[in-house]
Amino acid sequence: MALFSLPKTKSTKSKDKSIAGKSIQMKTPAPSIKGGAGLLDRIAAIKQMVDRSLGKYKDEYIYITNPEMLHDYITACIGNEYIAIDTETDGLDPLRNNIAGLCIYTPDQKGAYIPINHISYITHQRVPDQLNREFVLQEFQRLLKKKPYIDMFNAKFDIRVLRHFGLPDIYCTWDGYLAGKLLNENEAEANLKALHNKYCLDGKGDAFRFEDLFKGIPFTLIPYNIGYLYAAHDPVITYELNEYQRKYLKEDSSKKDMRDIYWVFENIEMPCIPVVADMEDAGISINTEYAQQLSIQYNDLLEQKKNNFYRICDDFGKDLDNYRKIQGSNNKLEYPINITSATQIAIMLYDVLKIDPPDKKSPRGTGEDILQKIDHPIAKAILEYREVQKLLSTYIDKLPECVNPDDGRIHCSFNQYGAKTGRMSSSEPNLQNIPSHNKDIRKMFIASPGYLLMSSDFSQQEPKCLAALCKRDGDPQMYETFMAGKDLYSEIASKSFNKPYDECREFNADGSTNKEGKARRTQAKSILLGVLYGRGEASIGEQLNCSAKKAKEIKESVFRGFPAIKKFEQDSLDMAYDLGYVTTVCGRKRRLPDLQLDEYEFHWENGTALDQDILDFDDDLPFDENGQPKSISTEVPEEIQERYRRKLEKCWFRDKPKIKQEAKKEGIIIVDNGGKIADAQRQCVNARIQGSAADLTKLAMIKLNNDKRLKELGFRLLIPVHDEVIAECPEENVKECSQLLSKLMSQAAEEILKMPIKCDVAITREWYGEEINI
Repeated sequence: MALFSLPKTKSTKSKDKSIAGKSIQMKTPAPSIKGGAGLLDRIAAIKQMVDRSLGKYKDEYIYITNPEMLHDYITACIGNEYIAIDTETDGLDPLRNNIAGLCIYTPDQKGAYIPINHISYITHQRVPDQLNREFVLQEFQRLLKKKPYIDMFNAKFDIRVLRHFGLPDIYCTWDGYLAGKLLNENEAEANLKALHNKYCLDGKGDAFRFEDLFKGIPFTLIPYNIGYLYAAHDPVITYELNEYQRKYLKEDSSKKDMRDIYWVFENIEMPCIPVVADMEDAGISINTEYAQQLSIQYNDLLEQKKNNFYRICDDFGKDLDNYRKIQGSNNKLEYPINITSATQIAIMLYDVLKIDPPDKKSPRGTGEDILQKIDHPIAKAILEYREVQKLLSTYIDKLPECVNPDDGRIHCSFNQYGAKTGRMSSSEPNLQNIPSHNKDIRKMFIASPGYLLMSSDFSQQEPKCLAALCKRDGDPQMYETFMAGKDLYSEIASKSFNKPYDECREFNADGSTNKEGKARRTQAKSILLGVLYGRGEASIGEQLNCSAKKAKEIKESVFRGFPAIKKFEQDSLDMAYDLGYVTTVCGRKRRLPDLQLDEYEFHWENGTALDQDILDFDDDLPFDENGQPKSISTEVPEEIQERYRRKLEKCWFRDKPKIKQEAKKEGIIIVDNGGKIADAQRQCVNARIQGSAADLTKLAMIKLNNDKRLKELGFRLLIPVHDEVIAECPEENVKECSQLLSKLMSQAAEEILKMPIKCDVAITREWYGEEINI
């Protein structure tokens, strides 16, 4: 049924029309775009581009500026029990930016745009003939009362925008972004238009993004009779993409793996959306006075580190003078040396001091990883300077700039599917990456007035995820260790080093430190975590302060004592090779396509062999329309591939470039996928454990955020940091809140792991501050 033949209802009254005509207040001043006539020309150019790109949709999309039209459209949504929703804004901060309008779609209707806050690009006054906030809210509240199915894409953003528009109860039933991540976390482009183009249009459609069309002009300044073609398009393609996804991601799928990821979608990712939105809205307080003190303190320290660098350089004054004399007019080394210049530092290290480059691939490298390998006081001085400089630029001086001036809090952006394992990340600023070794910086974050901070983390979360996965795979050894109340690391050490359990514990029965037991436990812990994190023997050796050979010996003894670890490592690798993916304790997938790559790939440099001369007219072969002999193969013959493959497999690593160069002379390019394959192999175990841990943390956040009693007590989540959550509550409720926090976090994990897991709570006034006893 066409929009204009929708049945009229008696509830469209004159009072609705009067509401629809009132003016509204915008949250922030209208954006000012300079340009005068230049802006008019840009708007005209945008109109041409929109017409050219989206004009074909003019008969399919509408804009709604009439109260009766909106009322009837919402009635159609109620009848369908379905709506797809998108929003257009003049920025990406839901707290400070303005909504331009709403984009909606329901089947059998045209995609529609509801302009609300468009501004004249000439007068900068609100454009007349738009529906206002009160009327639009009235209609959407009427819709929400009926609990329709709601489609969105990247729902967290739109939910926050709509909350601050006046719809606190808005929700999403299906988020195409999160569904897309679960269906394929390796998508090169995961935005709405790219996914719709790939899956719904077979890659043959247009995928115009906002920036492609509007060139940085806020949508509020785009005339709505132009912008509606872009805006109304989004809810339609959201519906089409989500419909495509629903064919595969469903509870009753015939494939168990698809039922499993649907469970993750329905029970973890979708319920987590409002939790993340709440955290972003809440933000966290920052002590600006303390931040200023830190800035002074660390800028002084930076100056000290710079002076220390110059003092060390003076110790090599003769070398510097000799270098400058030799170079003469070609000298590029400043005095004093610019410590922030990579070129200057490279000259000092490699030309003046004649230090052998530790990395042959970067013979003049000055990166942190290279400087750490140079045993020289100047390298150490540079690293010390950079460490302080990074703390200042990334945290101490940067974080106060991120404070929202309206409420004095930092509101970062949490990416719910930040890593391919499902682990969350954050940005603008990254509050999950605040250095834990530097408590000064974390103390910048404080509780709100009258509140206290509380943090709680899972005890041995990742080893317990490993135990649960091993038990599922048929080896209950670790699970039984935990169920017996034993410390896993001590038990592993006991079995690995053939020592009694009590001789592998960190503390004796009287509470004193068991030095030898602690050393054995540390070795077992390092090996286990090394396996879980995909570390090699060299990395584990560094952690244990021993050689890679010794680390390998310790690892082998641990594998003998606790074969479940090695079996899990092999089982995970086999799963990835057999299925193309590994799974978490909840069934989330981590696809590892690089494991399926050939170790070496062979291609003709110019598409064909060097001796296949298409200009050789003695050859009677017929030619195709491109002038190429039809019988010419673009494949490198198998016997040539095998010849080079044997050479590469037998040679030392350092000789591989010579063999590749030899092949290139024959016109053959060899692609070595060994690095990609090795990286994918390392990820097999780590992806299962890290992904399982992410599942548990998200489930805990959902349980905490949904708990009715915690809401009554004023508890609110602020930041998740992998296996830990940071929250706050009114000071008078801290005892009950901390008890509930520990209890609910433990319950969330225990329901999945089927074993006890402890969650300790620390209460402070600032992050990592002195603990308060209650």
